Formats: sequence, structure tokens, C-alpha cells
Amino acid sequence: MNIVSITKKFGALSKCYHYLEKIRWGRKPVCPYCNSKRTVQLKKEPFRHHCYECHKSFSVTVGTIFEDSRLPLNKWFLVAGLMANAKQGISAKEIQRNVGTTYKTAWYSAMRIRCCMIDYCNIELSNIVEMDEAYVGGKPRYRQNKCKIKDQTIAASGVETTQPKRGRGTCKTPIVAIVERRGKVVVKVVEKVNSTLFISMLKQFVKTDESTLMTDDFKSYVKTEEIMEHFSVKHSMKEYVRGAVHTNTVEGFFSIVKNSIRGNHRKISKKYLPFYMVSSQYMYNNRKDNNLFEKLIKDAIKIDVSDYMQDYKPVKPVKELTYPTCKKKETKKR
Repeated sequence: MNIVSITKKFGALSKCYHYLEKIRWGRKPVCPYCNSKRTVQLKKEPFRHHCYECHKSFSVTVGTIFEDSRLPLNKWFLVAGLMANAKQGISAKEIQRNVGTTYKTAWYSAMRIRCCMIDYCNIELSNIVEMDEAYVGGKPRYRQNKCKIKDQTIAASGVETTQPKRGRGTCKTPIVAIVERRGKVVVKVVEKVNSTLFISMLKQFVKTDESTLMTDDFKSYVKTEEIMEHFSVKHSMKEYVRGAVHTNTVEGFFSIVKNSIRGNHRKISKKYLPFYMVSSQYMYNNRKDNNLFEKLIKDAIKIDVSDYMQDYKPVKPVKELTYPTCKKKETKKR
């Protein structure tokens, strides 16, 4: 749904509230405090209801990301529409310019919407999956050698010059992604890349008995052969495709992520990087959904924002919020 359609359909506050009440409660409002249906709509306060059981007043925004916000609900819908249509992400400054809010309000509303994009517990990959790691950070510069990067000596026209190392071994933040071909993706911000991490992610998100893994020739992927079938392409020898063995799909996802950071956000702090990776994962997994705005609004009323953010700050470390511990469903043997 484009911005013009959102403005026509949800331009008035009454239409926004009625739409949320319909998709959350249906015909009869339910008290979010005691789950009672003995409620009545208040005449003096529009969009609010009174419960006869617990004697509390409430609206449809209680227990959602729209609660305790001075931003009108129709502007919330505009922010959600902008984020749903931005396939490579959108910055808070652009939301500020388009919606007409302060930068602080734009940043906080975007972060709230990213909280409802967390769906790691509902992802299970199968068939042919590709796995790779990437490194997010600023462009390496020789004089800004703050993390003891080992310099590489390059001979150019008889003169030896030094340049800092790129990628693995630098102070950039590593991210690991697993992509199912023509399917979904799982991306995670990590501290260190090793075989133990790869195996734990594969066990959590992939049906290892029914899948085949494609990677590059990084040595830490060798131990994944203990849990599933594994093939690798030798990038060190300039081999990129060998029949069906390649990592082009996951590298294509990384190109979307890096272009999003380079072109839209410009700079992302390491602390909030998992939230942006959640957004990239959500947009990639729902790239074929033509009603992504409606799905985003439905996901927004399912979570309580107090479990994620409070007073412009996350209530827990960001990695604990974005990567919840999910129990993998066990298949019953017949």
C-alpha cells in the first residue's frame, strides 16, 4: 500500500482506531487488563472504553507499540507505511522530513516498529541453504589504526606501501547469515566467528537432516559436515560457481544490507545494529507480500513495547531482545 492510499484510508484518527479495534478484537472490545468482555465505550472520551470488571478505562493501543505515545495514530500509520515500502531501509532523518516530526520521535517510532519485526522463533530453513559471514563498519584507513590491524605490504611500481587489512581480522562487527534458496533468511550479529557458532545456528534454524549446506572455503565451516551435508566453493582460488555449489544468494542479501547502510543510514552504532539487521531480515523474508503494510500493523499490536524499549532505551541488552532463545520444534517419529 502506497502513501497516497494510506493517507486516503487512514487520514482520520477515527478510521485508524476502528481499523485497529477490528483486527485486534473483532466485534466486541476486550479489556487488556482482565480479558473481560463486559465493556462499554465512553461518551466523553472518544476511542476509550470502560471495563465493568476491573473498573479501568482503556483504548486499543494499550499493550502495543502505539501505547504511551504523543504521536497521533495516523502519523504512526505513515511511519509504518514508509518502512514497509522501503525495501532497503529508511533513516530516521528521512522519516522526520516526510512525516513532520522531530528527529527523536522519528527515531523512537522506527525503533518501536523494528521491535515488532523480530520473528526468529518462526523461521526454519530447509533444502539448499547458504551460509556466509560479513563485516560491517567504516572504511579501513591506514592512519586510523586503533585496533592493531596487521598491515599488508603491497608492492606498487617498485615502491612498498602499506594498507590496513579488510574483513576478517579487523575491528569491524561480524554478522552471519543463513539463506534458503528462494526462501527466507536468518541474520545474526555476533562477537566472534568460529565453528561452534556456525553449528549452533544451523541446529537452531535449519532442518539439518533434510538440508544441504553451501559455503565458501573458510576453515571454520569444515566441522559443519558432522551435522549435515556440506559443499564449499573455493573463493581463495577464484572459484565462485561450481554447478549448483555457490554462495551467490547469501552474498546478494549482504549487498542489500551494505547498500542500505551505505546509502540510507550512513552510520549505525554497534549497540543498535541488531535492530537494523532484524529490519533487513523482515523485509527480505516478506519481499513477496503485497500487503506488507497490513501485516506490519497486525504484528505491531501483538507485542508489548514495555518488554523491549522504555524511555528511548532498550530494557535489556539489544542482542537479548533481538535474538530470543527459541526452542526448536521436535518432530515426532512415527
